[in-house]
Amino acid sequence: MITVNSVLDGVIAALDQSFPNIGTYSEESDQGLVEPYFYVKLFPMSQNQLLGQHYQRNHLFDIHYFAGSNEALHDMAEQLYDKLELISVDGGLVRGTGMRHEIVNGVLHWFVAYNFHVKRSVEPDPLMGSMKQEGYLRG
Repeated sequence: MITVNSVLDGVIAALDQSFPNIGTYSEESDQGLVEPYFYVKLFPMSQNQLLGQHYQRNHLFDIHYFAGSNEALHDMAEQLYDKLELISVDGGLVRGTGMRHEIVNGVLHWFVAYNFHVKRSVEPDPLMGSMKQEGYLRG
């Protein structure tokens, strides 16, 4: 089953593959970060039950990009729309939706949601043991 960490790993792997010369971080750190770099933040995820053991999971990401001018930030946003449309997660592809971006205080915030269906496995109830039944017919 796809986990939160596997989706986060998929986003980071897509960034690392598309932009090998740019650092990517998923935990905040103030030490030694040299621009340009990405900071991947997972917003609270949600899960909704659909039917039986079928659920929809929603993962919303805010990818921060730190680098120079607004022009460079907008250029990176254009590339992210293409590079993060599909990510690989546990051997399958997941499509990003709701993509949008904004620049706040000189930092690009690029938002994307990865939503997909999961099926929970249920352990079957134990089978009933054997039963011996006796009966008599009156004649």
